[in-house]
Amino acid sequence: MKILKLPEDRISEAVNLANRVFRENGGSMLEDYPLLFSSNNAQNVLCVEEDGKIVSIFGLLFKDIQIFSARLRASLVGSVCTDEKYRGRGYSTTLMNEAGEISKEKGASLMLISGDNSVYRKFGAVDAGVYFAHFVNIPDAFENVKYHKATIEDLDSLMYFHAMEPVRFVRNRETFKVMLKTSKADNMPATIFLSDSAYAVITDGIGEKDDQKRYHCVEHGGCQSDVVNLVRTLARKMSPMIIHTTSADCVLNGVFNSEKSIRRRFIGTVKILDSNMFLDQLSSFLEELPIDIQPYKDLSEMTKYIFGSTEEVKNENSLSRYLIPLPDYGIDYV
Repeated sequence: MKILKLPEDRISEAVNLANRVFRENGGSMLEDYPLLFSSNNAQNVLCVEEDGKIVSIFGLLFKDIQIFSARLRASLVGSVCTDEKYRGRGYSTTLMNEAGEISKEKGASLMLISGDNSVYRKFGAVDAGVYFAHFVNIPDAFENVKYHKATIEDLDSLMYFHAMEPVRFVRNRETFKVMLKTSKADNMPATIFLSDSAYAVITDGIGEKDDQKRYHCVEHGGCQSDVVNLVRTLARKMSPMIIHTTSADCVLNGVFNSEKSIRRRFIGTVKILDSNMFLDQLSSFLEELPIDIQPYKDLSEMTKYIFGSTEEVKNENSLSRYLIPLPDYGIDYV
């Protein structure tokens, strides 16, 4: 067994493995996740080579997360898989541990994983985050707003509206452009709709959130009152619609909260990788809060304590009013 960083000339080999595991009914992981499998990111895709071929991969993609006035460095984990003939040998666990060390070396204090299994749990990743799912209601007197399907020509507007979100994945122009072309969000086909002052990313039925075929607004940007108007307009043609929000989406949560609303978890698992690095990166926001958070030895418990969790959290009451929000994946899913 040999662990290596994916060589650029073997990207197609890794993509073929991912396709065999995740796209057996058709489709391309390279087309769906071009940033993860790009030549620029190949060194962040860890592999196990056995018998002269790549038999296991572990994808890392580094992104910044803006949380109000603070910016965190995060490693996003996706496309983790092993060839069927080579499973049961602990390759994913080996790559998981290697990925944790590499992430810290590259300045990532937080890891977001698009999955929840024993490999991630043994590493210490947990259910974390406070999110909500609301049914979109439409008042009788509501008047539709004008909108259209977003194209690459709308990139400037999309970038501006996204930048207005207080909790978000940071995207530069090139990154946003590539992601816009994939037409994917939360691992599902997606369409971005744009009004004069907001945008909404809509998917059909998502297994992680809903076992029924419903429309889901999994990302939105712009002034939140304008987001309300846009999704209500869309919901008149795409019904029922559920809008997904974070704890930072105060206006949306206030407008759409009902007895049908539910609190949900991050789609996957989360772990703070280094407590001191994390608190340092978050310091510009924490210094504005009436709390004093100290480093934890147990990083799994610290993750649940900081972000909240649907699982049991030790000392939850001491921070329950001041939980730190995390962004939802949206089109940043890997």
